Amino acid sequence: MTKYLLFIILFLCLFSCKQLDVKPENHIRTQKVNAHIKILASDDFLGRKPGTLGEKKTTEYIKSQLEELNVSPGYGDSYFQDFTIKKVKYLDCSDLKLSIGDENNLYKFKKEFYASTSFKLNEDVEIENAEMVFAGFGIVAPNNNWDDYKDADVKGKVVVVLNNDPGFYMDNPNLFRGKQPTFYGSLKYKKKEAFNKGAIGLLIVHDELIGFDTFNSQKDAPLFVEGEEELASDGLQFSGYITTSIMKDLMPNSDYEKNALDENFQISSLNSKVSLSLKSTATDFIKTKNVIGFIEGSERPNEYVLYTAHWDHIGTRDASLGKDSIYNGAVDNASGTAMQLEVANAFKKLNNRPKRSIVFLFTSAEEMGLLGAEYYANHPVYPLNKTVCVINADASFTVERMKTVINVIEGFTEMDTLVNIAASKLGREIYKGNGEMPPNNVFKRSDHYPFVKKGVPAVWNIGNFNPMNGDETETEKIGQFVRLHYHKVTDEYYEGFNSANIVFDAQLNFLTGLEVANSQLWPNWIPSSEYKAIRYKSIIYN
Repeated sequence: MTKYLLFIILFLCLFSCKQLDVKPENHIRTQKVNAHIKILASDDFLGRKPGTLGEKKTTEYIKSQLEELNVSPGYGDSYFQDFTIKKVKYLDCSDLKLSIGDENNLYKFKKEFYASTSFKLNEDVEIENAEMVFAGFGIVAPNNNWDDYKDADVKGKVVVVLNNDPGFYMDNPNLFRGKQPTFYGSLKYKKKEAFNKGAIGLLIVHDELIGFDTFNSQKDAPLFVEGEEELASDGLQFSGYITTSIMKDLMPNSDYEKNALDENFQISSLNSKVSLSLKSTATDFIKTKNVIGFIEGSERPNEYVLYTAHWDHIGTRDASLGKDSIYNGAVDNASGTAMQLEVANAFKKLNNRPKRSIVFLFTSAEEMGLLGAEYYANHPVYPLNKTVCVINADASFTVERMKTVINVIEGFTEMDTLVNIAASKLGREIYKGNGEMPPNNVFKRSDHYPFVKKGVPAVWNIGNFNPMNGDETETEKIGQFVRLHYHKVTDEYYEGFNSANIVFDAQLNFLTGLEVANSQLWPNWIPSSEYKAIRYKSIIYN
């Protein structure tokens, strides 16, 4: 009996020692990550679009998983932070008045032109004798050696541009993408570039054969969070389309298309002034919710490390477009949601609670314009001046473990040191961006950005290069996913789904947050960053 008792004691001791030896990041479980993604990206969840049955199933699932992990409700006694998304409703605008030389010409709304505004909801927007210029395609694309604006001054002016991009007109597959559409040819891009250059309005030359009454003005109307109308505005006072007939009135006897394609193109005045008035209002769209969980810190509970991931995707499409009508969103962003749930599990498995509190924010409506993150950032449950950093998870790829990680915010904050410490524990390295913004405006395209605007340092880690197993075809798979499956119905869970890199990225997120949570550091932005002053003001005055 004594020998038996000694054996039991020895076994328990060895078992306890083995448990202590388990690295905390290994509590992020591959099997569980796969299970989360499989469920969240299943057809039953209907593409997880806000305001649908898919939202209800998704948010209830996340809540149930937080409860199972004994992660406390993060919004008082609730896991849910409700808010309302509204939509801009464009109202009719006046006829378009163009003063061309000594003549005043009037053009009919929805007959010869179309225009709309989201500049000031429920207020008249009046444009009076604004100068007009022709800006070619309105494109600045260094990778294609193209810059229509060059050093031209268009501040306070209305720019007129051609539709699409130069490759489309020249049918040159080596210029942009030839006849294939690109982002540079879109209204959204041209509006953004015009606003960045200081213009007050944008008009695109539109094919006269397509009637303006066919415009569905609600389809692309901006969405915004109730009470935050400024989120709806693209900054321009108006934008729209004019017919080729109007363009001929503005530029008679000119082959403006040929001029715009000339490599020596320069913005030119149209020797004309434009006047019109517009108005817009807002309509209720959907009620939705963020999901929030909370782990209280052991020593500094009023200081917070915030983990973010958006639970939403883009729903379904018309069945006539194909047999598969559900945008399942397995990578984007069931993967990020699964990652942060397992990060929560790892924190709960620690022998000692983290010194700072950990907040998990699963946002709604990221795909509609980061609206859930915008709402939280403007209505924070936990003060942003006490939020040490944001660690975001959005679309980790289904490949083997990648050694080299892109931290989208690398080089801009003092978080780099802590991210590098965490990466070294996993045998990983952070890609050095040399202080350059990532391409394709990705810096501003996920849920960390509304917090960045408030001055909160952020991290967004994505394993991207250098497969740990040496098989470079794994790197190629990332590019294939982006080209073939991103925001398509084929982004779905499948048999053999490889979450190795997703787990690896989750482990890096966890270890990064653990470094922050157990330190006394308050990482800031680098001195040259415009966000440093915002952070300083937030901490000192709030």
